[in-house]
Amino acid sequence: MDTLIRTRLRRLCPAAWFVCPWLLVLCSCGTTDPAPTRDLNLAPTMTLYNAPPVINHFHLKDTARAHGEIVSWHADLDDAEGEGANRIGHCNGTMQVTRSNDGHGDDREHRMTTIELDWEDSDDSLLIAGSHPYRHGEVESDTGMIRAVIGGTGSFMGARGQMISERLRSGWYRHTIWLLPPHGRQDLESYVSGPR
Repeated sequence: MDTLIRTRLRRLCPAAWFVCPWLLVLCSCGTTDPAPTRDLNLAPTMTLYNAPPVINHFHLKDTARAHGEIVSWHADLDDAEGEGANRIGHCNGTMQVTRSNDGHGDDREHRMTTIELDWEDSDDSLLIAGSHPYRHGEVESDTGMIRAVIGGTGSFMGARGQMISERLRSGWYRHTIWLLPPHGRQDLESYVSGPR
């Protein structure tokens, strides 16, 4: 009996190698909850702000070479922009230069960024990561930065989605966040308006 089962499994294995990838492709074509795209026709889950950040730039000794340099920053996380904003937490980030200009008239350097948004008096936080080009030697960008929400803690454990960060004329940043279900379907008003 044991030999009969082994023989049948050996015959099925080559067929499985052919059929399984096609099944995965076909099954992934019918998703019902589309992820937000660049044009973002979906309403955001939340919009948050951070005050002008405190920025530290750690230069390497060889100033001609930016690769590997680190920028760290922190700021208050707020529910609105300006003097009347309520602080709801903290915004912390680091950036590291991962690719310098390519020598074809490109004066940009790409920085891999990790950002943590954490709410005061709570275990809730979101973790965001992604790369964005910056003008060589500049610490901040005036173009919108789109990055992935790669996780979270507390109520946001397992969160996925994306965030667009935009520098405002005031020096504040607006963070527009789209979270995929189930985090995108919750009533998140309490997170925007203050701690629980």
